[in-house]
Amino acid sequence: MRYFTVCILLLLTVLTITGCGDVEEDPKPLAPIEIPEIPENYYENSEVLYKPTAEQVEELLKLRYPHNWYDEENPELHAKYYYAMLLQKYGDIPAVHIEAQFYRLHLLSNGKPMETSSEDLILRLTATYLLWPDPMNLSILQRTLRRLQEDEILLNTDDPDLYVEIATRRLIRQHGDIPEVYTVVEGDKKMRFGGFRIATEEDKDEYIHYLRAKYVLQPTEHFLCILNAHIEAKENGTPFHLIEHDCVESTLDEILDVIMKNEE
Repeated sequence: MRYFTVCILLLLTVLTITGCGDVEEDPKPLAPIEIPEIPENYYENSEVLYKPTAEQVEELLKLRYPHNWYDEENPELHAKYYYAMLLQKYGDIPAVHIEAQFYRLHLLSNGKPMETSSEDLILRLTATYLLWPDPMNLSILQRTLRRLQEDEILLNTDDPDLYVEIATRRLIRQHGDIPEVYTVVEGDKKMRFGGFRIATEEDKDEYIHYLRAKYVLQPTEHFLCILNAHIEAKENGTPFHLIEHDCVESTLDEILDVIMKNEE
């Protein structure tokens, strides 16, 4: 059962970095990564976690669950047995409640991630590490914290060189040292610090080259639709700012499918 939980967390970590491939640690850490503490009021800023009542905890501590509880097919009863097992083994601590409550949500959603924020994700990963402090769970937690640290810098930095350094390192880590990584980083830098200048045919070719590289790194129907719309516009002489398309944002299932295919 713990293997099942770790697999879910690995998938969540992949989603957090929005990519796949090598997951080696950065050779030059941005800042020391410290394991966060779980506050007693962990549930206050969460959209899905709650504080169990004393009566609920007492009931679970006294519950006699079957030895083969993991074979229980009813998701609510299965989750209740898991909650009771954790409480009776590890005690009435925040990590137990976080792990058990998210486990129930995963069961009820057929295994789809239910951590609705980065804060919830870190709570889940931290709880898992505190309950099972092995190198794998530590690595998953540290890598996720590193990605969130990078996200913060990429979103807020005013330094184009720092943006390029972090974005390049991240994409190489995910996709390898391939030409499309540098094309996407250069294009993303332009989008982040002013946008593309589409005034000539060469400018259009550069933007389409950027979109094609984006599709190579994330081959979803959404990116393919955007790419084809711009190729068609260039062929027809339509200005890019007048392009109208009905490209639908990728669904979570489609993104997961791309990730899993790249992991094969």
